[in-house]
This record gives sequence, C-alpha cells and structure tokens, in this order.
Amino acid sequence: MVNGQIEGFATTNNFKYNIDGNEQLVALPQNVLTSAAIRGQGHFGTLYRKTESENIDDNKVDFFMTSTGEMSTEIFLEKFGYRRGQCPNTLIKLSNPLTFFVQQNYRVLNSLSDVKPLTQFTLNNARIKNTDYFLWRYSSVNSDTLIILEIFEGGKVIGYAFLIKEKKFGLKTLILADIHTPERGYISAIVDACYCYAVRNFYIAMVMFELSEDCRRRGINISKHNRLNFLVKGKSESETLRLSEQSFNSYFGDLDYFW
Repeated sequence: MVNGQIEGFATTNNFKYNIDGNEQLVALPQNVLTSAAIRGQGHFGTLYRKTESENIDDNKVDFFMTSTGEMSTEIFLEKFGYRRGQCPNTLIKLSNPLTFFVQQNYRVLNSLSDVKPLTQFTLNNARIKNTDYFLWRYSSVNSDTLIILEIFEGGKVIGYAFLIKEKKFGLKTLILADIHTPERGYISAIVDACYCYAVRNFYIAMVMFELSEDCRRRGINISKHNRLNFLVKGKSESETLRLSEQSFNSYFGDLDYFW
C-alpha cells in the first residue's frame, strides 16, 4: 500500500513434494508486480522479500523453486539468492506411423467428472498429488484443448493422462501435462498409450518432461536440455547449493504459466 492505494502484490503457490522420501512444503513464486507509479523505487524487492519471509516464518515452507521469464531471471539470481537448478529435460516424441498397428488400450473421457478416484503414486522429488488435485488443476483449462485419457491393462484401469493440444509452427502437437496412477510400474505404459493416441490422431509429436521412468519405449525420441529458467532456493546458502544439484521429476502441468 502506498498512500492508501494498492500499488503492487507478490504471490506464491505452495505445494507438498516428496523429497527423498520426506514430505516437504515448497513455495513457488508466481507473480511480483508493481504499478508504473512506484517502479524503480525498490518496492519490487521489498514485496518479494516480505513474501519469502512470511512463507518461512508463518507457512513453514522448506524451500523455494520457480521457472522465471527472461526479464525476471537475473533479478532472482542476483538479488534474491536463487541458483539455477537441474532443469528437467524436454522429451519430444516424434510420430512413427508404425504405431497405428499397436493395440489401443485407452478411451477418451468426456469430462473431468469421469475420472475415478485413485491413490496417486508419487515419484521421488516430485509434487504430491491426488484425485482432487487433478480435478482442481484441470478444471480451469479450456475444454477445447484438454484431452483426458483413461488407460487400462487387462480390463483394469491403471491410470489417467491429461494432455493439452497445441500448435507448434502450425503443426499439431500434444503436451503430456500430468499422469494420475496408483503404481510406479504403470507410468511407462501410460506414456506409451498417450503416444499411441497422438499418432492415431495425426499429431506430429508428443512433448513431455523426461521422467526417471522409461519414457522412450516408443517413437523417435529427441531430448532438449535447459529449455526453462528453473531456479531453486533453500533457507541457507548450503541448502540452496544442494538443491541446485538435485534432479526433480516434473510435468508440464506443474507450470502455472503454461496455459
């Protein structure tokens, strides 16, 4: 507040993560904005630091991570004490027409309400999610771009995949945004099913973050490195350094600015 007027704000989204088998609360800075009337007066840094202190003191967060834009990256690195983290690789799975002959083991759901409750398996160093999380996360996504697959094996539902339709250079591309499954062993099969859907529906490629599980069983796989400004910060310099060397399992759905 400046002279009784709101001239800026800072926000974080806080989520629980499975970090080496321990549940930790992580704050993800989302917006630090100031009005034109007060820019250049140091309020941007003040807003961020107050938000960080409140998260540590009141919310008891364990550390911070964020994916920043080009304009804010250097500010977070030079002024706020962040380090570049181990950015997850982007995996591009180009379509292979031979996949047309693979047996289909999925069905497309009409709406989020068709997603049945499952106990979610969480990979190491990944965000902890459950069915309610997925219903919340994708309720705000345009239904014209969201595809929900129910994947089964031997007549049994093994999980759900949330996909986003995009166009890259005018070509149809499918983004794997999230996987909801009760067992680690199903993840590779769900990725395969999503890829088969992409090929059968004439998408040029499926794009995802590479996971610690095998995601390369099908398709022509191309890995791209450091496609994001992925930054981390602990509550001490030594913790920040340790986090910068830590690999994380991420999904495109973890990025709030993705759509």
